[in-house]
Amino acid sequence: MHDMGIFHRDLKPENLLWSEDNELKICDFGLSKAHDRYNMPHTSYVSTRWYRAPEIILKIDSYDPKVDIFALGCIMAELYTG
Repeated sequence: MHDMGIFHRDLKPENLLWSEDNELKICDFGLSKAHDRYNMPHTSYVSTRWYRAPEIILKIDSYDPKVDIFALGCIMAELYTG
């Protein structure tokens, strides 16, 4: 997804689908956006509150696909700690 220049901006457990073969699929691309190499401002309300990256919380105008990695880290921590 990131290799194609798209970031999801709303990763949460409800948007991750696991198959019986342990294959992961990502759904609900309603808030996704193509990565803007010109650093145009993005909206600050893009993800579920519990999985927002610090860049979004601090309302930094331009952010990158790393916001998805932060959300994924939050999801992994939640799975690990229960």
